[in-house]
Amino acid sequence: MSYNYVLLNEGFYRWLETNYLPIGSQILFLKLIHLFNLSSWSEWLAVDNQRVMSLVQTKREQSVIEWRNKLLENNLIVYVKGKKGLPNKYKLNDKLTFISEAKSEVFSVAKDVVKSVAQSADIDKQNKTKQNKKEMNKEKFGEFSNVLLSEQEFEKLKLRFGESANKYIERLSNYIESRGKRYKSHYATILTWAEKDKQNTTSEGENYENNKQQNKRKLCTEYPE
Repeated sequence: MSYNYVLLNEGFYRWLETNYLPIGSQILFLKLIHLFNLSSWSEWLAVDNQRVMSLVQTKREQSVIEWRNKLLENNLIVYVKGKKGLPNKYKLNDKLTFISEAKSEVFSVAKDVVKSVAQSADIDKQNKTKQNKKEMNKEKFGEFSNVLLSEQEFEKLKLRFGESANKYIERLSNYIESRGKRYKSHYATILTWAEKDKQNTTSEGENYENNKQQNKRKLCTEYPE
């Protein structure tokens, strides 16, 4: 019987959630699964106690026997004692129901993941379509024809800034061309730049008035009336 290494491990861990098994027996079973996988899932696996002791890292052969017995009690493996000069033989129980249960669970999760990815791809596609439609409804402005504005946005800029609207458009066009910048909204970018310019102008004006007052006070001190 051919097994799936991932499903076998996953099924075993799920089985442990509702069944008790000593930690030594758990390690032994996982080591046996590993050996079966290396042997390309041969029906029977011949391995002596010394090798098993090495795999589970114990020096007590009795421990291996006790852990193996627990696996037998839970119908996880089939065991045939070796004869003189021949090693013991192990076989995975053909009726390990937790494998099919894990398979159903994994396929269910995988189906949900695929569905989620597909939905995300659809949403992304819809967003790109909407963005493309928005860009198609906009006209190109600036020396390099890279400033995208709708007719309504352009009219708002002219109404708000007058002739300076064209200066902002050219400024943005040159900046995009020279820096390779991308903006979600060129209209919003121009408004942001204009607001910053306003703040800088106000700050410079305040500094000028402050300096003027300071100079006036100095003059008054030096040349009292």
